[in-house]
Amino acid sequence: MRPFLRMLAIGLATAGEADLAWSADEMPDLAGVDRFIKVQMADHRIPGLALAITRHGQVVHLRGYGTARDGDPVSARTQFRLASLSKSFTALAVLQLVESERVDLDAPVSRYLPEFTVAAAPESVGATVRQFLHHTSGLADTGFKYGLAGQQNTLAERVSSLRTAQAIDPPGVAFHYFDPNYQVLARLVEVVSGQLFDDYLRTSIFAPLGMRDTVSTLTSNGAAQRASHLAQGHMVVYGLPLAVPELSGFLGGSGGVVSTAADMAHYLIAQSVGGQYSKHRVISPASIALMQTPALGLASNYAMGWVASNTLGVRTVEHNGVVSTFYAEAVLLPDSGYAFVLLYNEYALASSMVAFPIIKNGMVALLTSRAPVGGKLSMPMLGILLAAVTAFVTGLGIWSLLRLPRWKTRVAVGVPRWKLVPGLAWLLAPGILLLILPHLIAVLTGRYFGHEMLARAMPEIYLLLGISGTLGAINGASRMVHLTWARRTVEAR
Repeated sequence: MRPFLRMLAIGLATAGEADLAWSADEMPDLAGVDRFIKVQMADHRIPGLALAITRHGQVVHLRGYGTARDGDPVSARTQFRLASLSKSFTALAVLQLVESERVDLDAPVSRYLPEFTVAAAPESVGATVRQFLHHTSGLADTGFKYGLAGQQNTLAERVSSLRTAQAIDPPGVAFHYFDPNYQVLARLVEVVSGQLFDDYLRTSIFAPLGMRDTVSTLTSNGAAQRASHLAQGHMVVYGLPLAVPELSGFLGGSGGVVSTAADMAHYLIAQSVGGQYSKHRVISPASIALMQTPALGLASNYAMGWVASNTLGVRTVEHNGVVSTFYAEAVLLPDSGYAFVLLYNEYALASSMVAFPIIKNGMVALLTSRAPVGGKLSMPMLGILLAAVTAFVTGLGIWSLLRLPRWKTRVAVGVPRWKLVPGLAWLLAPGILLLILPHLIAVLTGRYFGHEMLARAMPEIYLLLGISGTLGAINGASRMVHLTWARRTVEAR
């Protein structure tokens, strides 16, 4: 009876929300997990979240919390955008082709995609499949702002668009996280397999793993059309979630998978127990180990669609995913056999700094028999703080405008013009900073995001800079006009 009951438990957990798993080891405190998640969601005003926990090939816990859309509750079968968690699926597809000896990891990508070329540094055309998987192709956002390259609709078009890319390093020298690396790999899968990339994932990965509610699309708009149970995404403004449509963009191979907690439980099992779920093996244990091992000889912990990391002193293999209205995070704990995925229907830069790390760390603590630690700052508290700063800066801008007559008096009494320049520059600084913000972030982080994505990720900063920049521009223009008028008046005398 025990094997039968074990299989029944797994089947029930896979079919819907369940807490069933059979193991000789002590079960985690699942009631404590639920309490912790609910408290954090309330503290940070998170609209919806789906959770899956697995261990040693078994589904331990599936649960939905909060609302998906139109008041409907999140369930284990609610669909969420995985964003960059999709990269591990692309890596798995490539390694399947490697195992079938149709792809050589150390062959240049151009062997399979003769049309692949870049604008400069011809050696980049020789970047290998392995280097693309490790994000060491030499290509980077700073050499190809793909958000400005126009909207592509096919992987072939994306590869063609890279002809304008400028490589910033020779292949294999340095790590640069670059979404088109995985879009190129997805095109490679298409060419070698003879199937469209989305079809390949469906027949070779999703179906064997029983991921019946999982789809892959090339564009963010395609996900909304094909995922009938997709949760409503949210941006966060001053700590409060705001339902908005997802931004349009090309995601094929790098961020286009939509899945559920129930389906991701199957995927976590395959990643945790050597490439197999139930009786279906999609790849060998050796290839799974390779996927989860960082590139040798580089100061990088990026593997192939996974990141080898450490959380609270616990060895982890993980990856997150971000689009403008969703966040996803998958974490494997190899030493204990646990794995979990957290799927959110909101995203903000502030959430990724304040809320999401607390929940991930709390899950690791709970699965390693430790007490989770909450944060001292909640998203609503941060929202109030940012609103206060915005109100204060707005007040300063208005006060400065009201002091314009006094400033004119200083000019009239002959204050040297050079003493006025710093004040004018300060007034114009917020507007200038707002205009150059994408380029400044690219310089500081090596990643390029357009204004629309940044405004979704940190609307409070954009509102702060926008209001102060507008007031500053009005104030500065008024002062410059008066300064010019005053000079002409003096010259006329």
